[in-house]
Amino acid sequence: MNKTIEVNNYLRSINPVSAHLMAERTGYSSQLIPVTSYVTVSAIEAFLRYPEAIKVITASMQPEEIGREARRPGCQANSVFLWGVANFWLIGRNIMSLIDQSLDDVSNAHTVLDFWGRVSRSYRGGEFLHSAENDNRINVLESAQLELFQQALRPVDDDRKALIRRLNATLINYLFLLYFDTRVGHGDTGPYKLEDGRTMIVRDYYRLAKSDFWWSEVASDLPYEDLTAVFVLDPEVQVTVTDFGTSVTTPEDYLNHLSSFAIFTNKNGQLEPIDDDQFETFVSEVKKVQKIHYRNIVDMSRDDRIKCGAYVYFTFLRPFAQMAGVEEEIDWDCPRDISKDLYPLVTAEVEPPQQDPNNDPYPYYEEINI
Repeated sequence: MNKTIEVNNYLRSINPVSAHLMAERTGYSSQLIPVTSYVTVSAIEAFLRYPEAIKVITASMQPEEIGREARRPGCQANSVFLWGVANFWLIGRNIMSLIDQSLDDVSNAHTVLDFWGRVSRSYRGGEFLHSAENDNRINVLESAQLELFQQALRPVDDDRKALIRRLNATLINYLFLLYFDTRVGHGDTGPYKLEDGRTMIVRDYYRLAKSDFWWSEVASDLPYEDLTAVFVLDPEVQVTVTDFGTSVTTPEDYLNHLSSFAIFTNKNGQLEPIDDDQFETFVSEVKKVQKIHYRNIVDMSRDDRIKCGAYVYFTFLRPFAQMAGVEEEIDWDCPRDISKDLYPLVTAEVEPPQQDPNNDPYPYYEEINI
């Protein structure tokens, strides 16, 4: 098929899903972290650099193989990171087209979107490019893995439920700040229906301790790098999982209907169960690290905060490079290629434009002219 036609077909699939996801996303404005600025910088960097980085990845490992390998607990080459690979490049395309329309190259577009599409279909185990095309389900774990989870589950009484609430809330809040006000430090797959009518959600918490985030040195002493939690909910709870790896439940307070739970430390794909008696100490340690990290951010310059946030977004491609064994062959420094003239323009301290809810958001990304 002609590359332009393929790219436009991908865009027709992406546009309604991305517009819907962004319209539903909870608004957030940080007084501390310049989110809009770092998103813009990372998107421009993705537009300028993702095509060549993806060529390095695919020269080592086929996209379909990456998608298959990602179907396991603890792998951050997940649904939201897949979404980011395509959409950050496309957001960068939108920005750069305002500056120089000649940069709109169909070959680069095809390199990025073909990689995204082939990994997505393989990861989802069918012809689906998005969770939204599969009734908002991300059913990527194999039955053998789910059976192992079920064997480790323990019932939940009121005391244990309170303990799990504290653990989950602490980890989500901590990761939100660690990822510079970005909700990608944790992600769900599911829903997985059990034979007795209950529903299982599997939640991964990624890069809790010291990692490639240079600011994570503060977390060097945390005992767990990655965690995988298994939540089993009563039959009356209805669950969907968006492309952002976010569970949407009816009723909303799903933890009030939690019947069984297990949590594992995840080291290089090896899962080891964690006992409840370790939770309180761990939660206390995480809160201490979060306070120090917050003070460290306060002491940063605005440009340093932008650099950290831009790195988080730009490196959405990094887990895929890790799987292909070429992580060290790609330069992840960010920002790097954005021009010195453009940088101050896109990072200026201005209020971001507000979307008029009455305006039709489509097309989110313009198709390439044939």
